[in-house]
Amino acid sequence: MKKYILLIFLAAGITMTISCRKYPVDEKGLLITDNTTCYMSSFNLLGSDNQTVLVTIPTFANGLIDTVKGTVTATAKFGTNITKVKPYCSLGANDMLVDPFMGQWTDFTQPKTFTLISGTRKIKKVYTITVTVQQ
Repeated sequence: MKKYILLIFLAAGITMTISCRKYPVDEKGLLITDNTTCYMSSFNLLGSDNQTVLVTIPTFANGLIDTVKGTVTATAKFGTNITKVKPYCSLGANDMLVDPFMGQWTDFTQPKTFTLISGTRKIKKVYTITVTVQQ
């Protein structure tokens, strides 16, 4: 009986070792995959009430996100204080990273740059986000 239990643990250990070699992890402990997708599909800014402050949500479909030039053009509603808003974006794949991290209070009075990183961690694309306030 002990022999079978030992064989089960040995087989489980070998399986885990093999699967870890196929998809290693990066320095943050996140899975590195074969996915080379690297683009931003939508962008949003939230105010202190966690509601959007944008007139129109930028997407690559409506042309407010240019995936070739790496630009996002957004217009905040009249009276919005863009010195303290939270940026969020939708990515082309679940295994992508954004640097610096979005979702924290950010000042958008000047254009900000964010780097998108593919699942392979080999493809990086810089996006410049420009926010203006509606007049």
